[in-house]
Amino acid sequence: MEASTFNQERRQAIPWILWTIWKNRNSLLYAETQESPSLLVQRTLEEATLWNKLNKAESNGGQVQADMGMPKYWFPPTQGMIKCNLHASWRSDKQFIGVAWITRNHRGDVCMHARDALVPTSDKLAAEMECLLWVLRSLRDLRIEEASIGTESQKLINAIKTPAHWPRYRCLLRQIETVCLEFTVIEFKVESRESNKVARKISTSVLRDGRLRSYLALGGPAWLHDLIQTEVIGEL
Repeated sequence: MEASTFNQERRQAIPWILWTIWKNRNSLLYAETQESPSLLVQRTLEEATLWNKLNKAESNGGQVQADMGMPKYWFPPTQGMIKCNLHASWRSDKQFIGVAWITRNHRGDVCMHARDALVPTSDKLAAEMECLLWVLRSLRDLRIEEASIGTESQKLINAIKTPAHWPRYRCLLRQIETVCLEFTVIEFKVESRESNKVARKISTSVLRDGRLRSYLALGGPAWLHDLIQTEVIGEL
């Protein structure tokens, strides 16, 4: 390996190393456990190298595959799981965020839906993280243990999978990780605008129609009955 390549890989691994140090610190403080520093560094470098290789491969041709693989219709979860589609409607850092989620089972039957208005955030990604945190806490409180989360935000999913690369959102990502640990099974799926229309419509109505009060109900909203049916018709 050339020295320049080696140094570049080390520089790219810095966020991973910092994140590992933080996690090891917490393990020492709260669980009184600590791994060998040399093993931690070695594993961290291997993970960083693997991620960078995968990321490079995706940048060379992954975008076309991602677009082609984007679901046109709502796709059901496996039997026994609940799928929750979410959306955050963010306008600016001075306005409330309209958020919504809707859950369905493997047959496409709507279980529940909810909407709310959250306090302003600095940017859209932060709004999506706040929305996800609200969704996860809602599902947890409803005693849902196995959930598939559908979101249009690929950035949000990337941040969840590689939090070390998103230090600006460290606090939010840590909260999300903590709540995720309370589920038996939790997975995240990217959605298209077409497969996430219902959640999008509900969230945009929060600010558009001034629906700022928290709301939770069984089934889906009556005013979106036809859309709910057409959103899933391609898969069921």
